[in-house]
Amino acid sequence: MLDSCELYPNQSIIIESEIITDPSTSFRIRAVKLTLDSFENPCILVTLENHDQYAESFAIAEVNKYDLTPREAEVWLLRRADYSYQEIADELLITLNTVKKHLKNIYAKIKFYQFKQ
Repeated sequence: MLDSCELYPNQSIIIESEIITDPSTSFRIRAVKLTLDSFENPCILVTLENHDQYAESFAIAEVNKYDLTPREAEVWLLRRADYSYQEIADELLITLNTVKKHLKNIYAKIKFYQFKQ
C-alpha cells in the first residue's frame, strides 16, 4: 500500500482481500489511502468486517425496502446467506414448494420496486 501511494500520489487506492477462517466464517479486510488536510502525509484506513454479518445487515435492509412479510423475511435472510431452497425448507420446517412460492413473491416485489424507480 505504501509503495502504491508513492508511485501514484494523486490516485485513489483501495486494496481488498478476503480471509476465510473456516467454511462458515469469512472476513473482508480493506485498506484505503486517505489524504487529510490536517496531516502532512497520507493516512491509511484499514477496516475489517465480518462478511456474513454484512450480508445479513444488507438482507435486513432489503426486507424493509421491499416490504416483505415476516415469513418472506425469514426466507429471504436465509437465501441471502446462500442457503439452498432445500436448506431453507429444512430450517423453517416448510415444504420446498412453499419456499419456491415465497421466493417467487419476493422476486416479484423486488422487480415491482425496481420498475417504480
